[in-house]
Amino acid sequence: MKVSSPGRQVGLALVCSLWLSLYAVDLVADSNDALWDALRSGGKAVLLRHAPIEHGDGSADPRVRDPSCRAEAELSAQGREDAAELGRRFREHRVPVSGVMNSPYCRTTDTAKVAFGQASPAAFLSLIEGLPQDLAAKQTESLHRAIGNHEGDGTLVLVTHGPNVSAVSFELLGHLDALVLAPDGAGGFDEVGVIRFSDSD
Repeated sequence: MKVSSPGRQVGLALVCSLWLSLYAVDLVADSNDALWDALRSGGKAVLLRHAPIEHGDGSADPRVRDPSCRAEAELSAQGREDAAELGRRFREHRVPVSGVMNSPYCRTTDTAKVAFGQASPAAFLSLIEGLPQDLAAKQTESLHRAIGNHEGDGTLVLVTHGPNVSAVSFELLGHLDALVLAPDGAGGFDEVGVIRFSDSD
């Protein structure tokens, strides 16, 4: 029985690992291309988690709501840069954005304005964490309707919070990850896929 030397085995393992990594990158790129194509064709809705916020000592509690924005969690400098980059990607891929709705929280409003240059606050996109169960359920129903009833050739962008996304999908979104949804014409919708901000360009 012929046995390969340990050095050769390690070399083969490294080559295989590199090949698998490159293959995975190609798969992600192909998937993202298909999702951008779907958005470019219009008629979709995008559920988007806001950009990153400030963390660390002295930073605000993300659950606090303050319309003046003095006591609310705010976007970090990196968050603003990332939001601007997301908007650039939407323009680069020629996505026909017909409307942008956002949670009235400061971080979601700023994400919408920085990325898309517009923001229309919608109470049903407000953070549901900590709300009474019946109120959270009503907001989630309103979110379902907004997605399912979307019509037209443009893309509707909905900027909200992680818990709100989890209430309508099993997908876990990172900051600025975009869940692409296709209204089915009967008040419901199908999940097309997720464009991960860290994986897309």
